Amino acid sequence: MKNPLKNFGIRKQLMIGILASFVLSLAIIVSLTTLLSRVMRQTGNSFQTNADLDVFLNDIENTESAMESYMSYRTFESIDKYYHYEAAAENGAERFRDNPSDIEVEQKEYVIKMLSLSFFDLSNKAIAARRANNSFDADLYYYKALDCYSFLRDEIVNLNMMFFNMNASSYTESKARAEKMISRSILCLIVIFVCSAILLYISIVGITRPLSDISNVALKIAGRDFDVPLFESQEKNEIGNICRAFDSMIISIREYIGAIWEKALKENELREKEIEMRALYTDAHLKALQDQIQPHFLFNTLNTGAQLAMIEGADKTCYFLEQVADFLRYNIQHPGSDATIGEELGMLDNYIYIMKTRFGERYQFVKEIDQSCLNVKIPNTILQPLVENCIKHGLKDVSENGKITIKVKRDESAILIEISDNGSGFDEEAKKKILNQAAAGSEGVLISDKGHVSSGLINVISRLQIYFKDNNVFDIQKNSEGGTKFCIKIKADGNV
Repeated sequence: MKNPLKNFGIRKQLMIGILASFVLSLAIIVSLTTLLSRVMRQTGNSFQTNADLDVFLNDIENTESAMESYMSYRTFESIDKYYHYEAAAENGAERFRDNPSDIEVEQKEYVIKMLSLSFFDLSNKAIAARRANNSFDADLYYYKALDCYSFLRDEIVNLNMMFFNMNASSYTESKARAEKMISRSILCLIVIFVCSAILLYISIVGITRPLSDISNVALKIAGRDFDVPLFESQEKNEIGNICRAFDSMIISIREYIGAIWEKALKENELREKEIEMRALYTDAHLKALQDQIQPHFLFNTLNTGAQLAMIEGADKTCYFLEQVADFLRYNIQHPGSDATIGEELGMLDNYIYIMKTRFGERYQFVKEIDQSCLNVKIPNTILQPLVENCIKHGLKDVSENGKITIKVKRDESAILIEISDNGSGFDEEAKKKILNQAAAGSEGVLISDKGHVSSGLINVISRLQIYFKDNNVFDIQKNSEGGTKFCIKIKADGNV
């Protein structure tokens, strides 16, 4: 069956199908509700006259009973009931005809209204005479009222029977019409249901059949069967777009099968080259192991010199050699690992002692350390290269009163490590290049216009950024006392 909605999008097709089904279902519900409401209304109206007449008769009987009670016992409660029911009965009597008629039912209503008025008049006179202690008039009007009540009650019963017969006939006719309407409504509902089912079937088939074809082609392609017919769909919807995309994909796969084989050959060549590079890497690794002999030899030599100085009584020379040996030992024992801030500061003390011994009072070292930060983990050999940079570059032209400040402090969100000098300052262009080169992960050597050789500084920044996974962990600022300030900011979510 041809789908008239094939050029619509899937969303529109679904919306049209659902909306059509909703409209048809709503029509069904409205039809059934209207039919049932009409039948119930007709059935209720059929016997409403009987119900109204029963209410009126009940008010008349209550009025007569209250009158008898007052005439016999003369109580306030009975007179109150009389006036209450008498007023209700008078209101009920207003619905009856005021004039005679040739129609039997209407004439009966006229008679009942006249008898009702007579009964109200006689009962009121009997009550008034009783209240005036006029026994003769009270009895006279009382018995006349009872006779009138008897006639009135009989007429009401007769009228009620006439209404019942009329209403029964009307109910039978309404029931027959309702049954006919129900039969026609059921037929209409069946037709509407069939039309709705056909509409939904057309919409669903129009969507699922192309998807099934696409699924079959996808399975064949997954099984490496590229000899499949093209869809060549002309539909201007999502399914048509998918079919055209599949056609393009199949054509591309067929065109690039040769390229895939060529790529496989290149990969084999690359694999062979990788094997060669691994062999070269092994040779380089062996050479690196051999090169480690030299630092160990130097470390052992320094220890021997320290022992000789101690034997000869040169305590200052012995202590100096021990500090140098400790400095080398730290670097040998922590290659590429992490350390605490406390360990880094301990190694920095060794380095500062060596520099003081070397340069005397040329430089002043100031430390402000928050002891609560000493156990925080950072990469090893971070602080010493920064102090060395301050000495070699920041203070290289300073012959006296050089000052290097090391601060470690904590705020609400981070730990701050600041190493500053009061030297010549840092070239802004070199600063930008160093930070950019460190962020790019370059290990090359950068030389600024002032001759700063910054490979060690780039190495420090790169390791900090990799260790804390934060490109903003390091910054170079101007020192308030002149010179340069290196700032390390370790956020609270780091290794704190």
